[in-house]
Amino acid sequence: MEIQAEQAFEFLVQHLAQIPPNIARHSLVALRYAHLYLPDVVPRFWQTRASATPTVDLTDEQYTVFYDAAWELARIGVLRPGRVAPRGMEHPTDFGDHWSITKFGFEWLARASSRPFLDISRMSEVLADFVPAFGPGFGQRAVEAVRTYRTANYLAACSMAGAAAESILLAAAVAKNGDEAKVLKMYETAGGRARVTTYVAGQATTAVQRQFVAALHILHYWRDDAAHGQQTTISEVEAYSAISELLRLAQFASDRWTELTS
Repeated sequence: MEIQAEQAFEFLVQHLAQIPPNIARHSLVALRYAHLYLPDVVPRFWQTRASATPTVDLTDEQYTVFYDAAWELARIGVLRPGRVAPRGMEHPTDFGDHWSITKFGFEWLARASSRPFLDISRMSEVLADFVPAFGPGFGQRAVEAVRTYRTANYLAACSMAGAAAESILLAAAVAKNGDEAKVLKMYETAGGRARVTTYVAGQATTAVQRQFVAALHILHYWRDDAAHGQQTTISEVEAYSAISELLRLAQFASDRWTELTS
């Protein structure tokens, strides 16, 4: 039975979030002097599957996805390899099995474990399907939006979702006009976004115009409000909403592409 990398990542996040930052020494002994010992934790995941595989029969592939997820958590600073304080006692063959939560990691886990779950792999795949229509610029920004959501960088996720929405608007305008330089010049002038929006939807039915403008709300709100220099209170709820709205905009623009670009 195979799982997506994001499922392994999410499982480790939820598991680690249960470990208190002031864990007692005797409890740490039970955890093999590390906050995470993968050979113990991975079988617990597979035991919860509907068609549970006997843990003695787990394959390398069923373990590897969790080692990759642990390394991703280390890459963003949540974990560090090794026991909490090995002090020269770490055995070299244990590398990769033991992981400890950093100070930053405890703070990050408290935020990340309470966010709405978003299957990043699936969301990335769905958004990638729109790249042929909206271009690689859209793909790059959409991927950044979902990746930064996963790492609990919610302001960045919202900003990238707005930027991806901008790519959809520009792609439609270029497809309709045929002259990218002319479209960009129009867009970069004062009030250019509104003019480009009107240009794209101007010949469509009133219903399509109204729905397109409403779907572009993500651009007007996140691209402007999330990207300015003032401190923001954007949380995981707004980030989740921004990525969901981006997907709805992409689907609507794709479904109405002929009406918007002819």
